[in-house]
Amino acid sequence: MSGLAPFRDGLVLRDMVPRLSVFPDPATWSVRLRRASLALPPGDADLVRGELEPLLGPYDEVADAYRREPAPA
Repeated sequence: MSGLAPFRDGLVLRDMVPRLSVFPDPATWSVRLRRASLALPPGDADLVRGELEPLLGPYDEVADAYRREPAPA
């Protein structure tokens, strides 16, 4: 799997938390993301991959939108 999701059109991790075993307590999921790295168990990686893959486009076609979006004020 390779590619890039369109700018502002990727996965919303918060919506996936209840389905991911790496977050045993959905109420405190964001605390786990404050670590330097978070390894996903294979089943969670498969779930994220399955949700993300349909959104991916070729890098060369999608990346330009990331560069041209003005910074929020």
